[in-house]
Amino acid sequence: MTVNTQKRRRYRIRRVSRPAPPKEMSPAKRIYLLLTAVSASGVLIGALSGIYHGNAVISIPAGFADAFIGSFAAVMLYILLLFLGGTSPAGAFCGYFLCLFKGMGAGFLSAAVFRNGAFSADLREVINVLPFEAVSMAAVIFAARENIRMSRLISDRFFLPTENRGEGKNCFGLYIMKFGVITLLAAAAALADGLMAVISGNMP
Repeated sequence: MTVNTQKRRRYRIRRVSRPAPPKEMSPAKRIYLLLTAVSASGVLIGALSGIYHGNAVISIPAGFADAFIGSFAAVMLYILLLFLGGTSPAGAFCGYFLCLFKGMGAGFLSAAVFRNGAFSADLREVINVLPFEAVSMAAVIFAARENIRMSRLISDRFFLPTENRGEGKNCFGLYIMKFGVITLLAAAAALADGLMAVISGNMP
């Protein structure tokens, strides 16, 4: 009796893992990076202007109250303009312009601080200018981002058909809340500036 045996081969199907597609950058992050680049360009322009054409004299506030009130008022002017600009379909331009202008001011003051070189800068001027300018710049950039996003939402509701409009029908309350947080950041920057004024005032 003959028995035919057949060899069976088993094949394993391996799944080829494909690399995940790169994640797209969110619109909010793109706006933030663009505003950061605009602000950095403003810093560069302001610094060059301060080096070649400026002879600024930095006045250090006499006490905590003067430094806090002056610094808070200066930042809140930007934040208020950006808040109002965000309620207009054409207000996005305000965000880019104010970031550029704020950067120019920070660059000009930084050039004034380091006009004699990084190692010969007045320490009192350094601690009174640079920390406040850095934190207040961040507050202005965040405010400008919200300005642009809200302005685009309003523009969509004005000019696009109903089916193509983005979300954001009830987002004005969130817009106010975000600017409330930005205002707290501005207050923190002014508080730090007031403390730096006290510290520098006690320096020999």
